[in-house]
Amino acid sequence: MNIDLQKLIDILNELKTASISSTSDTIEATMKKYDMLFVGSEFNTIYSVELHHSINNIFNLKITMDELNSLLPTACNILNMDFEKMIAVNDTGKPNAAISYQITLWK
Repeated sequence: MNIDLQKLIDILNELKTASISSTSDTIEATMKKYDMLFVGSEFNTIYSVELHHSINNIFNLKITMDELNSLLPTACNILNMDFEKMIAVNDTGKPNAAISYQITLWK
């Protein structure tokens, strides 16, 4: 892992700023820039699976999904960003099911 909590906070803040600045006319360029989806009626929601991809491939920082998942709740709490744990339906009830997060960058 070459990413720490502060770097993740910086990335989430950058994505928040990009999201706030985007309109329906510019969101496609924003999504291409970060190679991830910004969803919701205000383009203010992202998913940790895509965030993981963007961190590794756009920000050129290496982190595993498990490492990212361990940092995200703390980073989101510091930034007052809502987040929700998600588990695949077919993994419900399984011990150690793979998780991901839905993150609301701003309200």
